[in-house]
Amino acid sequence: MRLSEAIPKLESLNVEGAKVFLRVDMNLPIDSSGEIMDETKVRQAARTVRELLNRGAAVVVGTHQGRPGKTDFVSTERHAQILSEILGQEVVWVDSVLGRSAREAIDSLRPGEVLFLENLRFHSEENIEGPPDLLLRTHFVKRLAPLFDAYVNDAFQAAHRSQPSLVAFPYILPSAAGRLMEDMIREMEEIDSAEGSRLFILGGAKVLDKLRVMEHALRSGRVYEVLCGGLIGIIMAMAAGNRIEAQLPPLKEFQIVLLAARGILEKFDGRVFYPVDFIVEGEDGRRIVAPVYSVPRGRIGDIGPGTVEVFADRIRLADVVVANGPMGIFEEPEYRRGTIEIVRAAASARRESILCGGHLSVAASLAKVGGARVYTAGGAVMYRLAGLPLPAVDALIGGRGP
Repeated sequence: MRLSEAIPKLESLNVEGAKVFLRVDMNLPIDSSGEIMDETKVRQAARTVRELLNRGAAVVVGTHQGRPGKTDFVSTERHAQILSEILGQEVVWVDSVLGRSAREAIDSLRPGEVLFLENLRFHSEENIEGPPDLLLRTHFVKRLAPLFDAYVNDAFQAAHRSQPSLVAFPYILPSAAGRLMEDMIREMEEIDSAEGSRLFILGGAKVLDKLRVMEHALRSGRVYEVLCGGLIGIIMAMAAGNRIEAQLPPLKEFQIVLLAARGILEKFDGRVFYPVDFIVEGEDGRRIVAPVYSVPRGRIGDIGPGTVEVFADRIRLADVVVANGPMGIFEEPEYRRGTIEIVRAAASARRESILCGGHLSVAASLAKVGGARVYTAGGAVMYRLAGLPLPAVDALIGGRGP
């Protein structure tokens, strides 16, 4: 049975007069000045919120924003304001996840009302990844679950994570997929059925995720070639033995990551491409184009023009192109060119072009590309198309159901 058939549907869930915990993904891209770059995820989630309200539910919205230690790890107060503007009704925001103020606000919520919790990852347990039986024992789940009558997961963008708010609740509450979750599962099945040579373009800073996707997709034969930019591109270049003296963002277990990257290059020789040049901001503030074999001290801001040309040539040979993650520091406008040029090239794939993730959604808009499938989901799309599991989807199917 296909996932789209097995997933519990929203129409099967009785929500009239019920308090519903709606897990969404409103993890929005934020620029270097702290401004939200794109509100698409809020608009997408509003569809399920409206349906639940129209069916007589009291809706408590929960999302994460960023990761601890990152500049986009901020409050969800602004997210609640945006949702309120989209819905055209009051959305009460509470500056807690499961403290007394949050629990009292949930308890007093009435049908037709919306409550928005603080950033779920502000509670440390939400950053734990593990199997459902472990996450069911967290204070996060034990204290929140009794306050609700039902659970809806509309956070397809985070479906590749196995965290308390994503995988525990379906085992103890009547549960269903939200409309975005349902639509995205169906779309992934459509893309999976597309014939022809498939190429992945991987960028951004989530190196461990990208290495896992790359290795599994190449080993399983789901892709024939991978192009790497962003931090993962730098790591692959270093793994190949290139001299890069530029400062890199902090990366846990760097030597282990480098060893894993080297193993992928050796195992899949000739199928993984990394940048041939970079735009480097020197210690004196000047920007230069540096060849990959001699990158000086400073900060790498973007891929260089030579890389854009090489990558575009590889893209032209592919039938299906799937891209996720920026090629450089996309939050800074002066380092967006590489990403936008690669997005334009990817959008001209012979059969299917898929641009996924918050940054590429923005880049697609800036580049004014047409004909591509553009998704705010990034990691979940890549995991699904690489053949890796989606724990949040598995929990919905394996849990209590409606």
